[in-house]
Amino acid sequence: MEYSIEDRLKRLKSRRMDASNVPLVNRGFVEEYDRRTNNQATRYALGAMQEVDFRSTEISIEEAQKVENALTERLLKHGYRPRFRLQGSVPMNTHIRGASDVDLLEIHGETITFAGSGPSACNYVVSTRPGTIADEVLAMRTASEEELTTHFWGAKVDRSNAKSIQLSEGGFRRKVDVVPSHWFDSVDYQRYQNEIFRGVGVINKDTKERHHNYPFLFRHHIDKKGKDTYGGAKMAIRLLKSLSADSKKDLTISSYDIASVVFHCPSNSIMRHVARDLAILSGISAFLNQLAVNRSQAEALMSPDGTRKIFDKSKKWNSFLTLVANTFQLAREVERELVGPSFLLDRDFSQVLKSLNESKIPIVPNH
Repeated sequence: MEYSIEDRLKRLKSRRMDASNVPLVNRGFVEEYDRRTNNQATRYALGAMQEVDFRSTEISIEEAQKVENALTERLLKHGYRPRFRLQGSVPMNTHIRGASDVDLLEIHGETITFAGSGPSACNYVVSTRPGTIADEVLAMRTASEEELTTHFWGAKVDRSNAKSIQLSEGGFRRKVDVVPSHWFDSVDYQRYQNEIFRGVGVINKDTKERHHNYPFLFRHHIDKKGKDTYGGAKMAIRLLKSLSADSKKDLTISSYDIASVVFHCPSNSIMRHVARDLAILSGISAFLNQLAVNRSQAEALMSPDGTRKIFDKSKKWNSFLTLVANTFQLAREVERELVGPSFLLDRDFSQVLKSLNESKIPIVPNH
């Protein structure tokens, strides 16, 4: 048995709260979606799709900037000039928490690996320094840990995570994860010299294993999908992430996987139109159902950056089916509120989606 709609609304509200956001606090944490309807399921759907208050997102970015500034200044004496980039849901604006953690890539500026088959591979100079790439990055990590502990003396600097340094408390309004890494110049980066194609190598400090990923390419594709749908794709991502967070089951499908699934949804199904937010619930429900009954189609889908299949582990499938069921359950609950008590029997899938697709929830002007 999943949470009741009353409990899901409470969880949604609690998740979106941010005590650091003074204007939001002054409004009593009342947001625009709260004023558009009195129907509980509809209010949940609207709130789950809505972006986090702008000031809350701004605070997350400010906290990352604070760490970046400290490291930029304090690592100079160690001979490091790292580059910094944000990654994850905050810069993509697909986060669902008011006080969202933020990931800050700390990229070793002088340590680069590259694709040997790239058109510029012959132009790279092989390092003559002793040690491995992992040693270089981990040495920067050690210096960073020392400097962060000294500079943010009142904060908690957790060094235990294998891939990141985690800062919290002591004046931090957000948890900031610093991820030491290095550049990986892919074939496409060498060809086009565009940073969206540039990968990063993240080092596991316990095993010294290196994992390449392409956070800028992933973000580029999600941002483009968002623009192509006038923001509808990101609304769908937030909706599914909220439903996943509000499931009683511990779902193993990640935020990355959810965004990847939405990336493949036909854009016309999740296009944003004024006052027609529920059409996005209809469109994403239909697409998820299509994948649920066509497992081979779902398992062929690749992540937007092309690095792996979305359903690369069998245990994700049952979590996905739970998410599909919870999405349709919400669609049914919202549709019942729309059509009223005269429809006592459950209507079929197509009727529910049609009703949602045609509905309008008036926009309430800000005062």
